[in-house]
Amino acid sequence: MKLERELTRDMLPAYWAERNTLFGTERADLSELKQIDSVGLAFLVQWSQALAAGNKALTLISPPTSFYPLADLYGVSSLFELTDNPSGSQHGSE
Repeated sequence: MKLERELTRDMLPAYWAERNTLFGTERADLSELKQIDSVGLAFLVQWSQALAAGNKALTLISPPTSFYPLADLYGVSSLFELTDNPSGSQHGSE
């Protein structure tokens, strides 16, 4: 599923309202996002945990640059499968 709104505190209410649909999807295309803050990362962690309950993993496609230091800081990088966008994103899989 392609996410088009930033994953930030201000946008969380809109994402939270869609969580029943989102949390059933195994792929999140983040290529349109420019920003993820700690609240957005927490949302992705919850999404990942919802899938993990069914032995599935959340794949993040082309997370924005802001994702990587936050995920490393909070030690949650291993919760996600990371892939780059076929368009040649500059982000590396970590």
